[in-house]
Amino acid sequence: MSNPASLPPGFRFHPTDEELILHYLINRVSSSPCPVPVVAEVDIYKHDPWDLPAKATYGDREWYFFSPRDRKYPNGRRPNRAAASGYWKATGTDKAIHTSSGKHRSIGVKKALVFYKGRPPRGLKTNWIMHEYRLAEAARGGCSKPSKSTHSSMRLDDWVLCRIYKKNSHLQPVPPLENFERQRSLLLQESSSVSDDALEDSHLFDTMTGPEKSCFMAQPRLTRFSTGSSSSRINGDTNAAHRQQTQTEPFVPVTENSMKRMMECYLDSGRHFSGQLDGYFLEQQHFFNQQLLLNSHLGLR
Repeated sequence: MSNPASLPPGFRFHPTDEELILHYLINRVSSSPCPVPVVAEVDIYKHDPWDLPAKATYGDREWYFFSPRDRKYPNGRRPNRAAASGYWKATGTDKAIHTSSGKHRSIGVKKALVFYKGRPPRGLKTNWIMHEYRLAEAARGGCSKPSKSTHSSMRLDDWVLCRIYKKNSHLQPVPPLENFERQRSLLLQESSSVSDDALEDSHLFDTMTGPEKSCFMAQPRLTRFSTGSSSSRINGDTNAAHRQQTQTEPFVPVTENSMKRMMECYLDSGRHFSGQLDGYFLEQQHFFNQQLLLNSHLGLR
């Protein structure tokens, strides 16, 4: 949307809540000119929020509108929040706006609303947000005029000021690509060094027999696999050796082959032990039978 011709180059519109009430909303309600013509007059409840930027006078990521507000019921004070294809739903509590100087008198109320597609209560929440500014009762009495609208019976407010924006339009800064690549290379180096040590340990563990594995698991981490490339790395790096000496917890390989071999070793040891017991009982039975024969032959009891 192009800027109005009356605005100077480099103009930016970032008013505070107090400025919106004092210099724009009060002026519009009292039919006085605004400081700059950047707020369009649109009935926002007749349009979807994604269609409103095209109807705005000024704005890039947030858009300002003067809009009337109707009643939901003829004799009630609740506003009608229904829109073209959905509805606006209030969120949070109302915020009172006071003057920053003087007696800090109340001049307006700010309400936050979220747009939902569909009809309540099964609407689909969107990222479109509205901040609605309306005059406080004390400020309304000195500037309001009788409404000449034909729909005055349903009109709740002739004018409120609305700020519309989409939540995800404020993008976060993206870190430089070289920082990401540097972090990625450091993580890959750390993971590769750890995986090399674990792979070497797991290969040596797979070649062990059952008794050797039992002795291996009972030893501290530093005394395992003291030969080969692991020992050369430890001897070459004093700090690394010192760190490994402080680690005495058992090392448990987690490779699939090593786990299978451990289970096979456990089952084989169980079968071997059972076979030893069977052989022992057979030998004892044979010896007992020989004793009976010998005793009967010698006449012993």
